[in-house]
Amino acid sequence: MKKKFLSAVLVSSLAMGLLAGCGSDSGTDTAKGNETENTKTEGAGTEGAKTGSGDKTKIRVYIGGDNADLNAQLVADFNAQSTDAEAEIVTLTDGQSGYQMLTVMYNSNSAPNVFFLESGDIKNLQDKLADVSDMDCIGYASEGTLDDVTYDGKILGVPVKTQAYGIIYNKTAVEDLLGADFDVNSIRSLTDFTAVCEELEGKGVAPTVISPYNWSLGNHYFNMVYSGQDDPDAFVASLKEGTADLANNNVFNSYMDTFDLLMKYNYYKENPLEDVADEAVKQSQTLYTGESVFWFQGSWESSVIRQLDTENEYGFIPVPLASENENNYGKICSLVPGYFCVDTACSTEEQQAAAKEFIEFAVQSEYGQQYVIDDGNIPAYSNNEKEITESLVQSAYEYVSDGATFSMYTKYPADHYEKVGNLMQQYLSGDIDRAGLASGIEEYWKGQE
Repeated sequence: MKKKFLSAVLVSSLAMGLLAGCGSDSGTDTAKGNETENTKTEGAGTEGAKTGSGDKTKIRVYIGGDNADLNAQLVADFNAQSTDAEAEIVTLTDGQSGYQMLTVMYNSNSAPNVFFLESGDIKNLQDKLADVSDMDCIGYASEGTLDDVTYDGKILGVPVKTQAYGIIYNKTAVEDLLGADFDVNSIRSLTDFTAVCEELEGKGVAPTVISPYNWSLGNHYFNMVYSGQDDPDAFVASLKEGTADLANNNVFNSYMDTFDLLMKYNYYKENPLEDVADEAVKQSQTLYTGESVFWFQGSWESSVIRQLDTENEYGFIPVPLASENENNYGKICSLVPGYFCVDTACSTEEQQAAAKEFIEFAVQSEYGQQYVIDDGNIPAYSNNEKEITESLVQSAYEYVSDGATFSMYTKYPADHYEKVGNLMQQYLSGDIDRAGLASGIEEYWKGQE
């Protein structure tokens, strides 16, 4: 989920063009093979289906994520053990999201046979995706991981991993500053958090650090305003209808009260947007060095932290809220960052079968199960018993195991991270007040489908 949110370019012309897709040439059965003049890529199409080593079916896969080495190893190991299929990786063009890339590739009849997508995009591609409900791995999928990709009884995506977010802390730094006997898990309410922040500031330390990225502020922090409602769908519907009163919404004000506290004690409060281009490295460094203590971010930052610090233990606390009666109180947010999907519009039946074989390997084989752990994520399958060695991921997993999580709200438009995230950036930098933020977000939602 980190960073790779949908580009604003998606919406109009590309999204409309996507409706054409691979199988829509009048009089041409392109669904059977990517056989246009411009798209005879190796492994795509009927004639290309058997161009791998020996008589293997060749497939093209877009995996996504930030760890190219692990992805390459996954594909290499799959190819080494498969007697029927051979996969090659499709990579993103710089500046594209996965969905944006697919819109272009579908319009040129060259979509990959397997690709990794967020749940919101799967809804837009329903007519081009295979039902994967008959796959063995689906029977082991963790509770709730299939909810957002099930349409009319069909399961259109295979979860690969789960992630979580809340407030990250460096346990060693907390013990050094607050005493070894301090229980950081005792911080639940906003009152608790305020008292600790005051104590930390008194010791000359910046209690918090805020990642100023629009994807983090919009699709993660503000997202909790939706998930915290008694009926998130009804609340979002009222935003679309223009009847919501965000400024007087209790959940909105509760989360913004907490955000105000994070801002007050922010390590970067004098210039809160200064490190937008630094990809969270500077924020994680402040935790490692003990210059700050609490960082709102997710389990995906485990790899960034590990590059700096292989010794200290890290963990999560929930985002503190004013009242224990609030729906998300004492919980961290869990999410499925994306799903493997099988294309039907540009893939032969042989390629679809090979695609499912690849997915089964990626999520169920010995290597595939370890791959998820090594990439700093939580397994999405109940039969994955690989040991989690990353302390931050282990902390997230404990919340998941204890049922102390709430699900990320995913039914937002493609440009949500940009529009709402940019409004949150303006609030963070002091360019708008809370009333301006509320009215800006209401205006964004009006008329959304």
